[in-house]
Amino acid sequence: MISSDPPVSLPELAPGRRVGRLAGALLDRLEEVLIASLIAAATALVFVAVVHRYGTSASIDLAKWLEAHGITLFSPLLRGLFAWLAARDLSWAQELCIYMFIWMAKFGAAYGVRTGIHVGVDVLVLRLEPKRARKVILFGLLCGAVFTATIANFGLHFVQGVWSSGTRSNDLEAPMWIVYLAIPLGSALMCFRFLQVAWHFWRRGELPRHDQAHVDGVEQEEAPVTLSTEAAAASSKPRGRVLGWFLLLLPFALLGLGLLFKHGVVPAPGGARTLLVFALLVSLMLTGMPISIALGLTVLSFMFLLTEVPLDSVAMKLFTGIENFEIMAIPFFILAGNFLTHGGVARRMISFATALVGHWHGGLGLSAVVACALFAAVSGSSPATVVAIGSVLLPAMVKAGYPRRFGAGVVTTSGALGILIPPSIAMVLYAVSTNTSVGKLFIAGIVPGMLLATMLGLMTWYRARRGDYPRMAREPWNRKLRAGRDSIWGLLLIVIVIGGIYTGLFTPTEAAAVSAVYAFIVAVFVYRDLRLSEVPRVLLASANTSAMLLYIITNAVLFSFLMTSEQIPQAMAGWMVERGFGAVGFLLLVNLILLAAGNVMEPSSIILIMAPILFPVAMKLGIDPIHFGILITVNMEVGLCHPPVGLNLYVASGIARMGITELTIAVWPWLVTMLVFLVLVTYVPEISLVLPRLLGM
Repeated sequence: MISSDPPVSLPELAPGRRVGRLAGALLDRLEEVLIASLIAAATALVFVAVVHRYGTSASIDLAKWLEAHGITLFSPLLRGLFAWLAARDLSWAQELCIYMFIWMAKFGAAYGVRTGIHVGVDVLVLRLEPKRARKVILFGLLCGAVFTATIANFGLHFVQGVWSSGTRSNDLEAPMWIVYLAIPLGSALMCFRFLQVAWHFWRRGELPRHDQAHVDGVEQEEAPVTLSTEAAAASSKPRGRVLGWFLLLLPFALLGLGLLFKHGVVPAPGGARTLLVFALLVSLMLTGMPISIALGLTVLSFMFLLTEVPLDSVAMKLFTGIENFEIMAIPFFILAGNFLTHGGVARRMISFATALVGHWHGGLGLSAVVACALFAAVSGSSPATVVAIGSVLLPAMVKAGYPRRFGAGVVTTSGALGILIPPSIAMVLYAVSTNTSVGKLFIAGIVPGMLLATMLGLMTWYRARRGDYPRMAREPWNRKLRAGRDSIWGLLLIVIVIGGIYTGLFTPTEAAAVSAVYAFIVAVFVYRDLRLSEVPRVLLASANTSAMLLYIITNAVLFSFLMTSEQIPQAMAGWMVERGFGAVGFLLLVNLILLAAGNVMEPSSIILIMAPILFPVAMKLGIDPIHFGILITVNMEVGLCHPPVGLNLYVASGIARMGITELTIAVWPWLVTMLVFLVLVTYVPEISLVLPRLLGM
């Protein structure tokens, strides 16, 4: 929450300020309760719908079986349960969940501005002197306010049209204007939050900062030193002045060029429109503004300058962009991962991994690799995996006599398994962006995930053996079995998700919702490591992260719409085919582009921007869409582990109390291993496709 004035007792405040502060506190509380309640309600409703679907048939089947075996005591009860369930119609559940999900996304995006969770490319901004960085940051915040105010205006006009038409939803038969009202209301609140943050920053020079390690329960005694801050300390004042003005003026210069193109003052050569789109997007992102805002502003500016597409269609795209039941898997998997992170599952998995491999060379390091692989199979998030495993094992490794660099390198890179071993949020984003099967991607990620874990484990064993690092005593089999039994509740989640999807019991979204409810039950009632009073905090954190991703998805849909209307992917495919680019050359180019993008952007943004552009080219060159999705995911893994914006680095630095420069040196042996693995995955597609083909998918 954004801090405002210094604490003053309410009686000392002027009546106007007292009312304003109370109103602000009420709005903050209402915002938090709304988004936490919506994600909880949507999860519960999908779970109930699944139980209803299978409970109806199961109750009558069991009643018939009992009667066939002469057991009639419980038969009337089961038949009564069947009659009651059969009379319930939950066909509206999916539609209602989608609508709740949209309201959560729109209002959660505003909450994300208040908490500073929206991601941006701030590499260059952090190199500026504070006085010059202040202007660039204010520019980005005000751009966010302008964009959200524009969308609120478009959304209001759109809602008025829907209200006049009297349109109702298919299943609920609810007035659609109520559903669409989320667009103007959420955008207006988001505009207010941008202005609120800008005002506070202008007065005090403070921004809300989302600290992933702190949110996940790892306290930081001091902010780690980063490459960016080191560079800022070494940069000269003239350079800061030139860079600051460059960042501010470049977007305006590009907009001016677009106006000259529009009025024919300057002829637009072939490809100029495409270059203008990407140049404007990059110029806006370099100011450090949220990537979602940069995407939206690029689309609005280009549509206004160089197309005849009505801008009112933007409001509709902002709704339909996430009106997709599959996208709901993202918040459900995030919620499941957060319950497990806070619920003691990681600690039990670490004990199990240590019992299995702790007696080998570098036993605790190997335990970190195995534990990361196990936790990745239930969380779907790399930063969560780094925090959950690293916060326990890193201090233990240092205490046991391992070099701090060794432990930090192992945990940072092994944590990246969180987005390769299913369930994977990155895979869901790719599937949504390219209309690819989430289930096939999950199955395809199993073999590559196991292979990468093996390669990271071999590198860990080799370095530990060469350095003669400590080994643990071999655990007897009864202790191994006890450790496995203690962790079985967490490991069963793998069976629920993968088994449920493969057997057709659940859709990926239903599997995600079931896993979230299961994780809640395990954390609160089985392991009892999470108190009921802490559940609202987990719900709010999950909704916050989900809304940030969903707002990027929403604006990425706008950007994809622009790409499609300009036929940019088709033009790229034609250009590459004409110049003799085959699959080998294209995949090399894709890896270089994605690795370069990983230097300045985080994975979700890269996937949502680049996948819709590169995917049509890959299809034209005959590359399997599942193989291509795994390749992109592995690139994202590498990006998480190298500077300047590798999220795993920043999370691990907070745990290991190491600067980013030192940590970058520490991870290089494992990072090279990941690059070798990337080459294998790129040019040996069977690694990704063997399991789906064996299973007939």
